[in-house]
Amino acid sequence: MAVAVEKRPPPPQAPPPRDDRGWGGPPPAPRVATRVGVWLLVGAVAIFFLGLTSALLARREGLEWGPVRTPGILWASTALILTSSLLLERARAVLRGDRRQAFYGRLRSSLVLGVGFLAAQAGAWWSLLHRGVHLATSPHAAYFYLLTGAHAVHLLGGVAWFGALVRNARRGQVDPERVGDFAVYWHFLAGLWVYLFAVLFL
Repeated sequence: MAVAVEKRPPPPQAPPPRDDRGWGGPPPAPRVATRVGVWLLVGAVAIFFLGLTSALLARREGLEWGPVRTPGILWASTALILTSSLLLERARAVLRGDRRQAFYGRLRSSLVLGVGFLAAQAGAWWSLLHRGVHLATSPHAAYFYLLTGAHAVHLLGGVAWFGALVRNARRGQVDPERVGDFAVYWHFLAGLWVYLFAVLFL
């Protein structure tokens, strides 16, 4: 008499623990409070710029607007910040594996492009000043310097934050949650610049 033997699936194996530098193993539990804080920061910055651009749109209808010709370097700076944002996402894509060099390389390249964006923005300022376009030249010029300057200040804070992440990644230390928190802020700044560019010149 044949006896049927029930085959039981093997018990699931627990993933290996993460090492003390944050690599390997399951992703850490999300820190809700930190992520909420980042979103509150993003919301506050968004409200600040929405107020400024609302005033700009109302002022643009006036005869004294005095439109400024778009500095060509702004197109290059837009490409730099968008590529930086894309590279950051590509770095996050390899974060779950053990591709430390790939993560560090992409993170560093993204930071370099972000710094390049700031340099290009400074080049746009130099170009306009060289053409004799100053803060008091026209309302359009004033809003250009105000909005790009305020955006650059927020981006400088992001670069400092970014630099700390790259430094830790070079040491082999990474916290996926912190990288995710930073990505929210960095992508927001990239999108914010596209919005400002459109409001100012398109």
